Amino acid sequence: MPPRTPLASGVDAAATELDHDRLVSAAVRIARELPAARPVVGILRGWGRRDRGQARALRQSLARHGLRGAELSPVPEAGESHRVPPARRRPRIHFLLYAGGSQCARALRAAALWNLPLLIERTAGENSSGLTGLSAQRLAVIGIHLPGNALDIAVRQATITCLQPHAGNALLLLGNEKISTPADRPLRIDLTAQGTLQVRGETFATRHVRRLRYERPWSTYRLDVDGIPAHDVRAPLCLEPMPGRLHLFHP
Repeated sequence: MPPRTPLASGVDAAATELDHDRLVSAAVRIARELPAARPVVGILRGWGRRDRGQARALRQSLARHGLRGAELSPVPEAGESHRVPPARRRPRIHFLLYAGGSQCARALRAAALWNLPLLIERTAGENSSGLTGLSAQRLAVIGIHLPGNALDIAVRQATITCLQPHAGNALLLLGNEKISTPADRPLRIDLTAQGTLQVRGETFATRHVRRLRYERPWSTYRLDVDGIPAHDVRAPLCLEPMPGRLHLFHP
C-alpha cells in the first residue's frame, strides 16, 4: 500500500478519501438520477484549514467520477444577509454535500434556505434502509416571514427578545388567540416532532400552534435563529411550519 500523503492543511489525504468513499458513491448515484447533463455538487465546508482540506479532497474524488464540485461555506456567514437569497444570487448547484465537522447546523440551514437536497451522514444510531443503503427524508422547518416579503428559516428554534428594558407589551396572535405579553421577556418558538410550533413565554402557558404573528407597537426587537443573532426587526413578523422544506439524503 502506498504511503499516505498529508494535505497541506494537515489532513491525511488517504484517510480522508477513505472516510468519504460512501458519500462520494452516494453523490454519483444521486447525480445519475438528475435530468441535468452536468450536475454540480455544492460541498458545504467550514472556514478552518482542516475543513478546506477535506472539501478539496472531496472535490478531487468527485472529479475522478466525472462530477464537478463547488465549495460553499454554510450560509449565512458573518456580514451576509440571513435570509433566502434572490434567485439570481443562488448558487448554480443541483444538490449539496456535507462531509461532517462543526458546521452541521449551518449546513442544514443552508440546504433549507436554498431549498436544495443535502447529502449528509446519518445521525448516530440510525440504520440504513433498503438493499442500496441510500435513504431519503423530508423534514419540516420554521419559516419566518420578515418585512419586505423576505423569508428566513430556522431548522429547530427561533427566539424573539426586545433588549430595551420596560419595552411595553408585544401582541401575539397564536392561531386565532390574541395574547399580550411583556416584550422584554424572551419568546421561544420550537419546532415539534409533529410539525407544529411550540411557543413558550414567561407569562403564559405553552401553546402549540400552526401560525404565530408577533407585533411590537414600538422599538426594535431581536430575532435569534437556531441560537444565532440574525435580525433586528421593527415591523411585525409571522412564523409557521414549512413541511418537507429540508430534504436529506443519507448514504
